[in-house]
Amino acid sequence: MLRGVAAMAVVAHHAFAGGTKLGAAGVDLFFVISGFIMATCAGGRSPGQFLADRAWRIYPLWLIAVLPWLLMEPVSLLGLVRSLTLWPVYGRQYVEPALGVGWTLSFELLFYAGFAVAIASRASIPLLIFGLCLILGLTTNNLLFWFIGSPLAFEFLLGVAIAQMPSRASFGAVAAALGLILLAVAPDTYYDQSFGGGAILRVICWGVPASLLVYGLRSLEPRLSGRAFDLPVLIGNASYSIYLFHQLIFKQFHGIGGLVLSAAAGIAIYFLVERPIIRARPKWTRGWKSGRSGQGLAPHVADTPLLAGIAPRPADAVVEHRERLARN
Repeated sequence: MLRGVAAMAVVAHHAFAGGTKLGAAGVDLFFVISGFIMATCAGGRSPGQFLADRAWRIYPLWLIAVLPWLLMEPVSLLGLVRSLTLWPVYGRQYVEPALGVGWTLSFELLFYAGFAVAIASRASIPLLIFGLCLILGLTTNNLLFWFIGSPLAFEFLLGVAIAQMPSRASFGAVAAALGLILLAVAPDTYYDQSFGGGAILRVICWGVPASLLVYGLRSLEPRLSGRAFDLPVLIGNASYSIYLFHQLIFKQFHGIGGLVLSAAAGIAIYFLVERPIIRARPKWTRGWKSGRSGQGLAPHVADTPLLAGIAPRPADAVVEHRERLARN
């Protein structure tokens, strides 16, 4: 459900031509959720299988989404390469993709690479690399160090930390309320900051409240069931499609109309395009070591969208919980 909130916050930010700058904090919420989900569900695969699975979830739909922009807008050679690969740094240039929201996917892929290194070795290795690049980025202004050592990685790490924390329903409501209050009063000047000192302030003002919201609602999750939540969960399942295609809708529509049409179009694309891509995922990218897996679950449970798109680890409690969701 929070993925849907995050996606629609970004859509609102663009629907009103940046007039709702705080809507950009949906990206920070995405990053926290990403770290939480990977720390919760990434077990049972080799680093190669993990990266192959992540690439399958991100690239096919991204390439479909970016193609119209490559045809509509003049794009430099580096812009074309960036748009196809999602790698952003070329020498002394930080190159934007033809579809602007792709900048967040570049950071997602960076997080996935760090997570794969942690699977292959130990968590301290990518943390040391990140810390070194953070220091070098702040001291040298080198773009490569700025990207690899971006403070936005702290939001991902906050999500990882939440996955290791015990759930306490008594604290959940307080944490969620505090997160909402802090987001409401936070300055909205950091919507375009992803490197250096500005990104550190963005993490403090947006990432920390987003983490409180994720922890709080995760603690209250058993109370968030029932038919009343079907539509928010559906929007969450379709969040990747909504996120990638909403700016194409805004070529013709803006404001409330664009907001509603973006959600409707994203849901349609989710059912017609994204879910078939998920179902076509090669089996060798899954790599479960346990006999139990999420393969028998409904697609929206076992193969949820970006930032929550890896199947559950073979832990009995997790699998049983998801099987109950599928039956319901």
